[in-house]
Amino acid sequence: MNINLWSFILSLCCILLFFIVSFAKFPSFLTQIIGAHPLDIVLGITLIAFFLGVIGLKDVREWKAMARSIFTIIFSTGLLVLLVYIILIGRLLS
Repeated sequence: MNINLWSFILSLCCILLFFIVSFAKFPSFLTQIIGAHPLDIVLGITLIAFFLGVIGLKDVREWKAMARSIFTIIFSTGLLVLLVYIILIGRLLS
């Protein structure tokens, strides 16, 4: 198993999860059952994808793997910044 490939797939799944969570209406009882807001969960998964992307840099042997790892890090970093901003502003306004 290539950690580089799986981190890329995980980062794409994080982007998909972000759009699902952003545009879906979650009932408040679901948040209480889980114990965290769904965006917090997406943030955690995105952090994991970011660190796996950084770890995947050590196994780079060709340009495709390097491009995949760089895109993973870029996607994850962008999503991390966006999620932290949304969560921080949301908590400040509530």
